[in-house]
Amino acid sequence: MNTIFIGKNLRNLRILHGYTQIKLSELSNISEHDIWQYENGYKKPTFEHINILKGIFHVKATYFYRNDLIHEQPNNINVHHISFRFLND
Repeated sequence: MNTIFIGKNLRNLRILHGYTQIKLSELSNISEHDIWQYENGYKKPTFEHINILKGIFHVKATYFYRNDLIHEQPNNINVHHISFRFLND
C-alpha cells in the first residue's frame, strides 16, 4: 500500500457527502485547519484521525492512500453514467 495520504480523496468524499470543512470538523472533532491541511497535502493525518474519517464516510482506510479510479483510468469510466444521491440521516 502506498503510504502517501491523498488529500483529494478526502476532499472528494467530503463534497460528495455535502459537508463543508466546518461540518466535517464538527462531526469528527478534528480541527478545521487540520482538515484543510490534510486535503491540501500540507499535513499527514494521524492513524486516529484516519479511523475517525473512515468511520464517518464508511470507507476502508486504504481509500485515502489510493488514486481514485476515475482519475487513474478515465477512459474506462464514463463520468456521464455516474449518479449519486444524498441519503437523509
